[in-house]
Amino acid sequence: MAAPTKAEVRATYERIAEPFAASRAEPWPEVLSFSTSLPPDARVLDAGCGNGRHARALAAAGHRVVAVDFARNLLVIGRRGSRGRIWGKSILWVQADAAVLPLRDGSVDAAICVAVLHHLPSAEERVRALRELGRVLVSRGRLFVSVWAFDQPRFRKAIEARRGLPADVRGDVEVPWTMPDGIVIPRYYHLFQEGELEELVIESGLHGERFFRGPGNLYAEASSHG
Repeated sequence: MAAPTKAEVRATYERIAEPFAASRAEPWPEVLSFSTSLPPDARVLDAGCGNGRHARALAAAGHRVVAVDFARNLLVIGRRGSRGRIWGKSILWVQADAAVLPLRDGSVDAAICVAVLHHLPSAEERVRALRELGRVLVSRGRLFVSVWAFDQPRFRKAIEARRGLPADVRGDVEVPWTMPDGIVIPRYYHLFQEGELEELVIESGLHGERFFRGPGNLYAEASSHG
């Protein structure tokens, strides 16, 4: 398959925003665990925040959050979900590309990038996004990243069909999203192979601290160099 442009990826998420957000209500325990390791009142970037489920959890934990996503409709849903909450004013909602962040160098203490890199349509874009995250972090600021893993059982047939392809495109797949009216919309994913996330972190100039995996996901905790 040919990788889409970022504009095409954005258009897909603008289109499916409401049902997609409704399916993603609870924050991940891995993100909550990362949050507890941060200093009080940290300034945290949620890059690719989607409907804001993690931004809300971070704000409720006492942190100041910059929630960034390229899909306006998802940001609207995120704002709506924080309206009237005590911690709602602790979230700044910003429409922007994760690879071109409108933030100053060293302006956040920590960042999360959950289920975002696998939507970027090239390795160069993924490295660019990680470099941007490193740029906006303070010295030794911490980063949490998650991506979908290549070897998920549900993708077994697609994986077997793609094993002979070059490594940089082997993980490119389409995952269908069914709308309430039955229309099926394909979504681009780049499934990460073992060691691939580690290589991107190193290439981006970040310091990899911990790499681990969970059901269907690969995770990295990294930091900016001091």
